[in-house]
Amino acid sequence: MIFDSLHIAATSLRAQQKSMDVVSNNIANANTPGYTRQRAELAEVGTQKLGGVNFGRGVDLAGIGRIADPLIDRALANNQSQSSFWDTLATGLGSIENLFGSLNSPGLSASLDAFFGSWQQLANNPQDMAQRLNVRSKGSDIATQLASMSQQLIDLQKSSDAQIDQKLGEANTIIDRVAKLSISIRHAQSTPNRQANDLLDQRDELVRQLGQTIPIQRIDSPDGSMLLQSSSGSLLVQDDLVAHLQRGAALGNGFAAIVTDRAPNDPVQGLENGGSVGGLLALRDARIGDYRTQLDSLAANLVFAVNREHAQGSGSSPLKALAAGQPVANPALAINSPLQNAPFASKVVSGGFTVHTYDAAGAATPPGGTQIAITAGSSSMNSIVAALNGVPGLAASLDAQGKLNLAASGGGSFALGADSSNFLAAYEINTFFHGRSAASITLDAGIAQDAGRIATGTVDPFTSQRAVGDNRTALAILAVQNSKLSFDGSATNSLHDRSLNLSGSYGTDMANARQQQLYRSAEASSLTSQRDAISGVNVDEELVAMIKFQRAYEAASKIIATNNTMLDSLLGLIK
Repeated sequence: MIFDSLHIAATSLRAQQKSMDVVSNNIANANTPGYTRQRAELAEVGTQKLGGVNFGRGVDLAGIGRIADPLIDRALANNQSQSSFWDTLATGLGSIENLFGSLNSPGLSASLDAFFGSWQQLANNPQDMAQRLNVRSKGSDIATQLASMSQQLIDLQKSSDAQIDQKLGEANTIIDRVAKLSISIRHAQSTPNRQANDLLDQRDELVRQLGQTIPIQRIDSPDGSMLLQSSSGSLLVQDDLVAHLQRGAALGNGFAAIVTDRAPNDPVQGLENGGSVGGLLALRDARIGDYRTQLDSLAANLVFAVNREHAQGSGSSPLKALAAGQPVANPALAINSPLQNAPFASKVVSGGFTVHTYDAAGAATPPGGTQIAITAGSSSMNSIVAALNGVPGLAASLDAQGKLNLAASGGGSFALGADSSNFLAAYEINTFFHGRSAASITLDAGIAQDAGRIATGTVDPFTSQRAVGDNRTALAILAVQNSKLSFDGSATNSLHDRSLNLSGSYGTDMANARQQQLYRSAEASSLTSQRDAISGVNVDEELVAMIKFQRAYEAASKIIATNNTMLDSLLGLIK
């Protein structure tokens, strides 16, 4: 019986010592990121029957368990994925805040107001060259600002796309490490009651890091293996089977899709829903893409609306020559055909415009000008050139690019009158702006050289006279600012409201991103506290456990000492 007691005490010594080792490991990793508190799982060795009575045979360390709540861990992983998403998006949006106005940089709305304000001042005094120069300056400013905003947005899209490549490389590195750990874990846990706790902690930490890069979902198996997928179900890791993320075919927005090397023709779906890659995708496509669309829409409507009025007007400088800003792809096709590739060709309707010609002395030849008829669907640039060449004192031709050129002959000049067909504006003839988008908008080269080319008035349709003080064209352009219009298929709205809507979209996106940052931060604090309460190491609790195991160890030692005394007494009696 003494030897049985010694055996029981010995098992206790071993079990308490191993339990002390578990406590020591917990304390040592109290500040280790991703460490999950471990617990010694003690179990009775078993019983033996002696004289009809079952006696215990001691204690053993049956295993070392991880104290974790899978629900909290998954909620925290999702929070980290969303936090990474919103942090990335907020950082990207913050980098273009200056585009939408600040104390040091006026916004687009202010620049538009300044542009149309200059037309108001010119309308008040159309003979003042200083006001013409002011209009030219403000026109150049708005064109430069639109082009600059567009380029900065394009640069941010390209930068975001480059960062995505970097993040994909980081994700692939993590995927490889997760696969290797999964193999090691499954091998380690092939022995019954053996847990690879440290390896599981390392893998969980890597999976959390991967979730901060791309949105993922995981399925764990009892044997330690794990299936890791994208949020849409694309395979990433399954034991030693690995799928790396890479670029695939180009998308409609000009950027390459994200695929895996095991399914190179199938874009991975749902990446925009979380992680830093999701934040970059949302920034590149949804946010910046929307701003560019709105900006291009504003520029297109500004260009065509202003040009439509300006093309029918007359400035203080007589016209000697004009070149169209837009070419035709095929001079034999109808000018409103979509095959012409002119951005506003579809706006050409049946109607016509007037050409007024003057001799060297300034007399109209003939008074009232010549009407050029336009029939949508049949009038071609060739037919229009032929009609223009029939106007006295005017020569028309097409250059090698397919652009219409007009020139006065015999030392005379010409002017353009009312256009009910939109032909002049569609092909940028006698217009204020050139271009079709924010990236391409420019001031007319002729106006850039001579502010006298800025049209302020109109030509009298009966006498062909140009009144020096006429301001009807200037007033018509001024009215464009608040007119409800749409020349690009977008919703009808004024230019002023379009600029406000663009700034409003950015402001709303920025405010939402910052609000989400605050929410995710508060959520992370709550979830972290919950996880720490369950899985984190509390040094005070570990010290209490240490004392408990110490006392048990001392008691087992006392049993051995007592049994040793009993054995000495027994041997003494025998002697």
